[in-house]
Amino acid sequence: MRLGIPFLGRRNRRARIPILVYHSLHAPGTDYASNDHVALEEDLRLIKKLRFRVAPLAAIARFAWGQGAADLDDGQWVGLTFDDGTDYDYLDINLPDIGYIKSFYTILKESGNAAALDWPQPTGVSFVIASPDARRVLDRTCIAGRDNWRDTWWEEAAGTGILAIGNHSWDHTHPTLELVAQRNQLKGTFLGIDNLEDADTQIRKAEEYIQHRTRGRSAGLFAYPYGEASEYLVREYFPRFKERHRQFAAFTTAGEYALAEGGGWSIPRFMCGEHWKTPEELEKILLGAKSR
Repeated sequence: MRLGIPFLGRRNRRARIPILVYHSLHAPGTDYASNDHVALEEDLRLIKKLRFRVAPLAAIARFAWGQGAADLDDGQWVGLTFDDGTDYDYLDINLPDIGYIKSFYTILKESGNAAALDWPQPTGVSFVIASPDARRVLDRTCIAGRDNWRDTWWEEAAGTGILAIGNHSWDHTHPTLELVAQRNQLKGTFLGIDNLEDADTQIRKAEEYIQHRTRGRSAGLFAYPYGEASEYLVREYFPRFKERHRQFAAFTTAGEYALAEGGGWSIPRFMCGEHWKTPEELEKILLGAKSR
Protein backbone atom coordinates (compact mmCIF):
# COMPACT_ATOMS: atom_id res chain seq x y z
CA MET A 1 0.00 0.00 0.00
CA ARG A 2 1.39 3.39 -0.94
CA LEU A 3 0.99 6.71 0.80
CA GLY A 4 -2.11 8.65 -0.12
CA ILE A 5 -1.66 11.07 -3.00
CA PRO A 6 -3.59 14.37 -3.14
CA PHE A 7 -5.99 15.23 -5.93
CA LEU A 8 -4.13 16.11 -9.12
CA GLY A 9 -4.91 19.55 -10.46
CA ARG A 10 -3.32 22.49 -12.26
CA ARG A 11 0.47 22.66 -12.32
CA ASN A 12 2.97 25.38 -11.56
CA ARG A 13 5.88 24.28 -13.74
CA ARG A 14 8.29 26.50 -11.80
CA ALA A 15 7.68 24.82 -8.42
CA ARG A 16 10.77 23.36 -6.73
CA ILE A 17 10.61 20.93 -3.81
CA PRO A 18 13.62 20.05 -1.63
CA ILE A 19 13.74 16.44 -0.47
CA LEU A 20 15.98 15.88 2.56
CA VAL A 21 17.96 12.73 3.46
CA TYR A 22 19.02 11.67 6.97
CA HIS A 23 20.84 8.59 8.26
CA SER A 24 19.85 7.23 11.65
CA LEU A 25 23.18 5.40 11.73
CA HIS A 26 24.96 8.77 11.97
CA ALA A 27 24.83 9.39 15.72
CA PRO A 28 28.37 9.34 17.14
CA GLY A 29 27.72 12.49 19.19
CA THR A 30 24.94 14.57 20.69
CA ASP A 31 24.96 17.82 18.71
CA TYR A 32 23.57 18.86 15.33
CA ALA A 33 26.72 18.07 13.35
CA SER A 34 27.29 14.64 14.88
CA ASN A 35 23.76 13.29 15.23
CA ASP A 36 21.14 13.18 12.47
CA HIS A 37 18.39 12.66 15.05
CA VAL A 38 19.25 15.96 16.71
CA ALA A 39 19.46 17.56 13.27
CA LEU A 40 16.05 16.24 12.18
CA GLU A 41 14.32 17.52 15.31
CA GLU A 42 15.83 20.98 14.93
CA ASP A 43 15.22 21.02 11.18
CA LEU A 44 11.53 20.28 11.64
CA ARG A 45 11.26 23.35 13.86
CA LEU A 46 12.96 25.41 11.16
CA ILE A 47 10.77 23.97 8.40
CA LYS A 48 7.68 24.91 10.38
CA LYS A 49 9.03 28.37 11.25
CA LEU A 50 9.61 29.11 7.56
CA ARG A 51 6.03 28.01 6.82
CA PHE A 52 6.96 24.96 4.82
CA ARG A 53 5.01 21.73 5.22
CA VAL A 54 6.09 18.11 4.78
CA ALA A 55 4.54 16.40 1.77
CA PRO A 56 4.15 12.62 1.36
CA LEU A 57 7.03 11.40 -0.76
CA ALA A 58 4.67 9.59 -3.12
CA ALA A 59 2.95 12.90 -3.85
CA ILE A 60 6.31 14.49 -4.66
CA ALA A 61 7.04 11.57 -6.98
CA ARG A 62 3.78 12.21 -8.83
CA PHE A 63 4.78 15.87 -9.02
CA ALA A 64 8.12 14.92 -10.59
CA TRP A 65 6.29 12.85 -13.18
CA GLY A 66 4.41 15.98 -14.24
CA GLN A 67 1.26 14.98 -12.42
CA GLY A 68 1.74 17.58 -9.69
CA ALA A 69 -0.99 18.06 -7.14
CA ALA A 70 -2.52 21.52 -6.89
CA ASP A 71 -1.59 21.60 -3.19
CA LEU A 72 2.10 21.04 -3.99
CA ASP A 73 2.05 23.67 -6.73
CA ASP A 74 0.74 26.40 -4.50
CA GLY A 75 2.37 25.65 -1.16
CA GLN A 76 5.89 25.51 0.26
CA TRP A 77 6.73 21.86 0.62
CA VAL A 78 9.60 19.62 1.64
CA GLY A 79 10.06 15.84 1.58
CA LEU A 80 11.74 13.70 4.26
CA THR A 81 13.64 10.47 3.66
CA PHE A 82 15.84 8.19 5.75
CA ASP A 83 18.41 5.89 4.15
CA ASP A 84 19.70 2.42 5.14
CA GLY A 85 16.90 1.46 7.55
CA THR A 86 18.58 0.66 10.85
CA ASP A 87 16.33 0.06 13.85
CA TYR A 88 16.98 3.66 14.89
CA ASP A 89 14.64 4.83 12.12
CA TYR A 90 11.67 3.48 14.09
CA LEU A 91 12.80 2.43 17.57
CA ASP A 92 14.13 4.70 20.31
CA ILE A 93 17.41 3.48 21.76
CA ASN A 94 19.82 4.00 24.63
CA LEU A 95 23.44 3.93 23.53
CA PRO A 96 26.19 3.41 26.12
CA ASP A 97 28.25 6.45 25.15
CA ILE A 98 25.46 8.72 23.92
CA GLY A 99 22.39 8.01 26.02
CA TYR A 100 18.75 8.13 24.91
CA ILE A 101 18.14 8.79 21.22
CA LYS A 102 14.69 9.39 19.76
CA SER A 103 13.99 7.47 16.58
CA PHE A 104 13.10 9.33 13.42
CA TYR A 105 9.57 8.00 13.81
CA THR A 106 9.24 9.39 17.34
CA ILE A 107 10.56 12.77 16.21
CA LEU A 108 8.06 12.90 13.35
CA LYS A 109 5.17 11.81 15.55
CA GLU A 110 5.95 14.35 18.27
CA SER A 111 6.27 17.12 15.71
CA GLY A 112 2.92 16.49 14.07
CA ASN A 113 -0.67 17.44 14.62
CA ALA A 114 -3.09 15.65 12.32
CA ALA A 115 -5.77 18.29 12.92
CA ALA A 116 -3.59 21.29 12.06
CA LEU A 117 -4.11 22.56 8.53
CA ASP A 118 -1.02 24.75 8.64
CA TRP A 119 1.20 21.92 9.95
CA PRO A 120 -0.18 18.48 9.09
CA GLN A 121 1.51 15.37 10.49
CA PRO A 122 4.99 15.13 8.92
CA THR A 123 5.69 11.82 7.23
CA GLY A 124 8.80 10.19 5.81
CA VAL A 125 10.08 7.10 4.03
CA SER A 126 12.64 4.74 5.52
CA PHE A 127 14.60 3.23 2.64
CA VAL A 128 15.73 -0.16 3.90
CA ILE A 129 18.37 -2.68 2.81
CA ALA A 130 16.47 -5.90 2.17
CA SER A 131 18.94 -8.77 2.54
CA PRO A 132 18.85 -10.23 6.07
CA ASP A 133 22.34 -11.68 5.64
CA ALA A 134 23.75 -8.35 4.46
CA ARG A 135 22.17 -6.50 7.37
CA ARG A 136 23.61 -8.97 9.86
CA VAL A 137 27.10 -8.30 8.51
CA LEU A 138 26.54 -4.54 8.33
CA ASP A 139 25.32 -4.54 11.92
CA ARG A 140 28.77 -5.82 12.93
CA THR A 141 30.85 -3.75 10.51
CA CYS A 142 28.95 -0.44 10.61
CA ILE A 143 27.37 -0.26 14.07
CA ALA A 144 28.45 -2.23 17.12
CA GLY A 145 27.05 -5.71 16.54
CA ARG A 146 24.04 -5.23 18.84
CA ASP A 147 21.47 -6.60 16.33
CA ASN A 148 20.08 -3.17 15.53
CA TRP A 149 19.52 -3.65 11.78
CA ARG A 150 16.41 -5.82 11.73
CA ASP A 151 13.19 -6.03 9.72
CA THR A 152 10.89 -6.88 12.64
CA TRP A 153 9.51 -3.33 12.79
CA TRP A 154 8.83 -2.79 9.08
CA GLU A 155 5.23 -4.00 9.08
CA GLU A 156 4.29 -1.97 12.14
CA ALA A 157 5.98 1.16 10.81
CA ALA A 158 4.27 0.81 7.44
CA GLY A 159 0.92 0.78 9.22
CA THR A 160 1.49 4.02 11.13
CA GLY A 161 0.85 6.37 8.24
CA ILE A 162 3.92 8.30 9.44
CA LEU A 163 6.91 6.17 8.41
CA ALA A 164 6.64 4.26 5.14
CA ILE A 165 9.06 1.54 4.03
CA GLY A 166 10.90 1.97 0.73
CA ASN A 167 13.48 -0.03 -1.23
CA HIS A 168 17.21 0.73 -0.80
CA SER A 169 18.43 -2.34 -2.72
CA TRP A 170 19.21 -5.93 -1.76
CA ASP A 171 22.70 -5.47 -0.30
CA HIS A 172 23.81 -1.87 -1.03
CA THR A 173 26.87 -3.37 -2.80
CA HIS A 174 28.54 -2.57 0.50
CA PRO A 175 32.33 -2.94 0.63
CA THR A 176 32.31 -4.85 3.93
CA LEU A 177 30.28 -7.72 2.45
CA GLU A 178 32.17 -10.77 1.20
CA LEU A 179 29.86 -11.15 -1.80
CA VAL A 180 27.41 -8.70 -3.38
CA ALA A 181 24.81 -9.03 -6.12
CA GLN A 182 27.04 -7.58 -8.84
CA ARG A 183 28.56 -9.77 -11.52
CA ASN A 184 32.12 -8.42 -11.13
CA GLN A 185 31.94 -7.91 -7.35
CA LEU A 186 32.22 -4.15 -7.83
CA LYS A 187 31.59 -2.80 -4.32
CA GLY A 188 31.17 0.64 -2.78
CA THR A 189 29.26 1.96 -5.80
CA PHE A 190 25.89 1.29 -7.41
CA LEU A 191 27.01 2.30 -10.90
CA GLY A 192 27.97 -1.31 -11.61
CA ILE A 193 24.30 -2.34 -11.58
CA ASP A 194 24.03 -2.04 -15.35
CA ASN A 195 22.42 -5.30 -16.49
CA LEU A 196 19.12 -7.09 -16.05
CA GLU A 197 20.30 -9.90 -13.78
CA ASP A 198 22.00 -7.66 -11.22
CA ALA A 199 19.19 -5.09 -11.36
CA ASP A 200 16.58 -7.77 -10.76
CA THR A 201 18.43 -9.00 -7.67
CA GLN A 202 19.18 -5.58 -6.25
CA ILE A 203 15.74 -4.09 -6.93
CA ARG A 204 13.14 -6.73 -7.82
CA LYS A 205 14.26 -9.30 -5.25
CA ALA A 206 14.57 -6.58 -2.61
CA GLU A 207 11.05 -5.35 -3.37
CA GLU A 208 9.61 -8.86 -3.09
CA TYR A 209 11.21 -9.28 0.33
CA ILE A 210 10.02 -5.88 1.54
CA GLN A 211 6.50 -6.62 0.31
CA HIS A 212 6.61 -9.90 2.24
CA ARG A 213 7.86 -8.35 5.48
CA THR A 214 5.40 -5.44 5.34
CA ARG A 215 2.46 -7.62 4.24
CA GLY A 216 2.13 -5.72 0.98
CA ARG A 217 2.67 -2.24 2.41
CA SER A 218 5.88 -1.30 0.63
CA ALA A 219 5.92 2.32 -0.53
CA GLY A 220 6.96 1.24 -4.04
CA LEU A 221 9.75 3.84 -4.04
CA PHE A 222 13.48 3.26 -4.56
CA ALA A 223 16.54 5.14 -3.27
CA TYR A 224 19.82 4.47 -5.06
CA PRO A 225 22.63 3.34 -2.73
CA TYR A 226 25.31 6.05 -2.58
CA GLY A 227 22.78 8.20 -4.46
CA GLU A 228 24.21 6.78 -7.71
CA ALA A 229 21.94 6.14 -10.68
CA SER A 230 23.47 4.31 -13.66
CA GLU A 231 22.30 5.15 -17.15
CA TYR A 232 21.08 1.57 -17.51
CA LEU A 233 18.78 1.83 -14.51
CA VAL A 234 17.42 5.28 -15.36
CA ARG A 235 16.92 4.79 -19.08
CA GLU A 236 16.46 1.05 -19.48
CA TYR A 237 15.57 -1.00 -16.42
CA PHE A 238 13.15 1.26 -14.58
CA PRO A 239 11.18 2.47 -17.64
CA ARG A 240 11.03 -0.92 -19.41
CA PHE A 241 10.48 -3.39 -16.60
CA LYS A 242 7.88 -1.75 -14.37
CA GLU A 243 5.95 -4.99 -13.92
CA ARG A 244 9.10 -6.67 -12.64
CA HIS A 245 10.44 -4.11 -10.17
CA ARG A 246 7.08 -2.57 -9.08
CA GLN A 247 8.64 0.81 -8.31
CA PHE A 248 6.92 4.11 -9.02
CA ALA A 249 9.93 6.42 -8.69
CA ALA A 250 13.61 6.44 -7.74
CA PHE A 251 15.71 8.97 -5.82
CA THR A 252 19.35 10.08 -6.02
CA THR A 253 21.36 12.41 -3.77
CA ALA A 254 22.27 14.94 -6.45
CA GLY A 255 21.70 17.97 -4.23
CA GLU A 256 19.01 19.58 -6.40
CA TYR A 257 15.28 20.27 -6.13
CA ALA A 258 12.52 18.00 -7.36
CA LEU A 259 10.93 19.69 -10.35
CA ALA A 260 7.53 19.36 -12.00
CA GLU A 261 7.94 17.11 -15.02
CA GLY A 262 11.59 16.55 -14.11
CA GLY A 263 11.16 12.79 -14.48
CA GLY A 264 10.69 10.12 -11.85
CA TRP A 265 13.66 7.76 -12.18
CA SER A 266 16.33 10.14 -10.85
CA ILE A 267 14.60 12.53 -8.46
CA PRO A 268 17.31 14.45 -6.56
CA ARG A 269 17.63 14.88 -2.81
CA PHE A 270 19.76 16.92 -0.39
CA MET A 271 21.79 14.96 2.18
CA CYS A 272 22.30 16.06 5.77
CA GLY A 273 26.01 16.39 6.49
CA GLU A 274 26.89 16.74 2.81
CA HIS A 275 24.67 19.40 1.28
CA TRP A 276 24.04 21.18 4.57
CA LYS A 277 25.78 20.98 7.92
CA THR A 278 23.99 23.69 9.96
CA PRO A 279 20.42 25.00 10.28
CA GLU A 280 21.58 28.15 8.53
CA GLU A 281 22.72 26.17 5.50
CA LEU A 282 19.44 24.26 5.43
CA GLU A 283 17.55 27.55 5.55
CA LYS A 284 19.35 28.64 2.38
CA ILE A 285 18.26 25.41 0.66
CA LEU A 286 14.66 25.87 1.75
CA LEU A 287 14.53 29.53 0.74
CA GLY A 288 16.13 28.56 -2.56
CA ALA A 289 12.97 26.62 -3.33
CA LYS A 290 11.13 29.94 -3.49
CA SER A 291 13.60 31.49 -5.96
CA ARG A 292 11.94 31.04 -9.34
